[in-house]
Amino acid sequence: MLLPNDIKPELSIFYYASLVLKEIHGTEEKEIVAIYQLLKQQYDISLKVFSYCLDWLYLIEAVKVNEEGQISICT
Repeated sequence: MLLPNDIKPELSIFYYASLVLKEIHGTEEKEIVAIYQLLKQQYDISLKVFSYCLDWLYLIEAVKVNEEGQISICT
């Protein structure tokens, strides 16, 4: 799922994770639910794929999540 076997890179976790970063870039903090709703409307991302993206971004220390459920980019 991280790297698909077919020729559609837009279905990979890497691609969707870049969209998540694009949505939170330039803002202090954004709520996870708000980001998911935006991506769901624009790109029809599933909740499962969205959660994989957040997990991956957190593991590579690209984003952090606070106790209120807001996500921000690590600097």
